[in-house]
Amino acid sequence: MTRPEPLYDYARSRAVLIGVWDYEHLPPVASATRNSLDRMTDLLQGPRCGWPRSSGSPADRLQIVRNPRRRNNLPDDLMRWFEDATDLALIYFVGHGRLYGDELCLALAESPLSGSAQKTTGLRFSDVREALEESQAATKVVILDCCFSGQATLPRHTLSAPAITELTHCSGAITLTATDAYRTAWYEPDSTSSHPQTHFTRYLVDAIETGADGHPHGVSLEAAFATASAALVRDGKPRPTQSVRHHAGRFVIARGSVRRPPSDRQEDTSGEQAVGTGPTHQDVEALFQAALALERDWDIDAAGLPRIESMYRDAAEAGHPEAMTRLGLILEGRTQERLGGTLPGESTAPDIDGAMHWYARAARLGSSHGAYFLGLAYEDHLGNWPEALNWYRQAARDERNWAARKALTGLEDRMARGLGPLTHAGNLGEPGNSAHHQDRENGESVVFSNRANEQGELVARILAGQAGPDVVAAVQNNFQQWLRGQWGGDQRLALAFCVNALAEACGGARGEWGTLSEKEQSGLVWFFSLLCLPTRDSVESDATAFRKQTRDAGQRLANIAHTANLLRGQP
Repeated sequence: MTRPEPLYDYARSRAVLIGVWDYEHLPPVASATRNSLDRMTDLLQGPRCGWPRSSGSPADRLQIVRNPRRRNNLPDDLMRWFEDATDLALIYFVGHGRLYGDELCLALAESPLSGSAQKTTGLRFSDVREALEESQAATKVVILDCCFSGQATLPRHTLSAPAITELTHCSGAITLTATDAYRTAWYEPDSTSSHPQTHFTRYLVDAIETGADGHPHGVSLEAAFATASAALVRDGKPRPTQSVRHHAGRFVIARGSVRRPPSDRQEDTSGEQAVGTGPTHQDVEALFQAALALERDWDIDAAGLPRIESMYRDAAEAGHPEAMTRLGLILEGRTQERLGGTLPGESTAPDIDGAMHWYARAARLGSSHGAYFLGLAYEDHLGNWPEALNWYRQAARDERNWAARKALTGLEDRMARGLGPLTHAGNLGEPGNSAHHQDRENGESVVFSNRANEQGELVARILAGQAGPDVVAAVQNNFQQWLRGQWGGDQRLALAFCVNALAEACGGARGEWGTLSEKEQSGLVWFFSLLCLPTRDSVESDATAFRKQTRDAGQRLANIAHTANLLRGQP
């Protein structure tokens, strides 16, 4: 890999940080948003990045905008701020994001909950894009920490279109967003943290600050994003997205420093050499970090895997537990699947035994990641659920390993209720042999007799075969009114919210939700939205209540989905 580029020229650069938390009509996110803005400000003004401190003057190279009330002159301000930037133009926004049609609106203090006024009170992403298109900056960076921020990475919105870089002589543009185009962003509530932050900003800044250690040439945006993204997914948070043009991902955002090796050494009694107990600690760690950086290189593909595998293997054989886990991922085929492509002349058959060998060695050295992937292998490849439980339990002792806890609770629930395997698992028998398919054929009915609202009673009458055309019409009318009133008529957006909430309430990919086929999941989401008519604010609690009611009634999701698909004419 080439050496990272030097840090930017602040006199020819401009950064604009916008944070909004004092909302009049939208849900409060005061502490998390304010703290995230402050943390991003401290990062840029601190020794890692070195921006001149903001004084509040319009001439400051670092502009901090707190709680703007309305759109007003903000688009003009962005044009003016970025017009003289020829090195770096960076904008960061943290707050609520709203969708109006296909327009992403960055909600400002007076932005309404719904309606066309979202476009006139909020800052449209098109305003941001146009200001950056007019800028002559060599590198353009957008960081959005808000709901639906992934809209900014879609082709119609992205800054990475070839025409933009050609017209502005731009060497690159990169957009980093907290979520995909139709997902909400998450934050830490005041009740769970003494210093709450939004998850994306916290993980991204953590990655920049900790990544600078041991990297004397600095931390690139792509390396920081890759680290933050992996940690967010590991901990069960929304997966962030990015869009990159040319070499913007390699832009160095923070200075680095050489990390000193730890002075305290502990005797290894595990029977395997652990990193830090021998004289080769620095060499082994450097080898692992080099392999990790190569794996995360933006230009790497499956053709580069043999070199990466060799580096991980050398570090693993020297006793590095995370290298063992990474080597296992390559042998199992997970890394190649992520990078895409096949190796010329090579078999694509995974080496499951080899992968499990390295996962087990990593787990014995205390790696929660090794234990987690070993549990997945036992469950998905061998169908050995008791052994999978043992390894999930070991991995879940690491409080940061949210994925392991989800896998553990999901498998425990499925075993307790006699549910079949996950639909994506291999070598576990035909789908028709799973318990939920057998139960569906037994003809169990789905009855929601305890629904306390009109829509629930109407749907129950339809399911019981006691409804005429007038009842069916009333249900459909209520659904359309809900769609227009709560979601602006955007059924895709409404169902996206319902999918996210219902999947989480039903155990996620490793729980009962994961035992359903795509058709069954689609039918269940349709039925949930028709029955509950959830609002944006209530969709998560409604999904939780829906799941509790079905569980209390002893009903399985596959049966409900089957009934729903019959109801909508898609058996």
